[in-house]
Amino acid sequence: MPKPPGALVVKWRDLASSGKSYAEIARRYSTYSADQVRHYCLGTSGKHLPGPLQTPGRWNGRNVWLQGERSPHAEMTMAQAKAVLDDWDEEKDRWGTPGSEWARKLKVSPSTIHMLRRGETWRHLEHPNQGRRPKKKKSRRTGRAAASS
Repeated sequence: MPKPPGALVVKWRDLASSGKSYAEIARRYSTYSADQVRHYCLGTSGKHLPGPLQTPGRWNGRNVWLQGERSPHAEMTMAQAKAVLDDWDEEKDRWGTPGSEWARKLKVSPSTIHMLRRGETWRHLEHPNQGRRPKKKKSRRTGRAAASS
């Protein structure tokens, strides 16, 4: 790939600072790849050129265009993720179906289900059951502990 002229890099940096993704910028300038655009916008190359440098975590460490099932790493669909999260049993104050059972049903690893339930993945759903845990119950003292004291 050819090296971009300095004026083009400045244009890229302006576009990136206005909120455009590196992929969107690369689509406008098809001679260059998104990686090359990112490389120049972050200042890895061409630091001497004018224009605002981007920070690597400009979207809080998340690629907003590749969340959920749009991610190449997604193991389930949005409908499946919501079905797992909707499985909270209010009466019993716990998950209705074990995570291992959901994992078998959806053909994913149990850790995938547990990370979803803890809210580590699919955060953009902002589902009310993400990160939900049973309320801790107060332990009752047994007669044995009281009698031996």
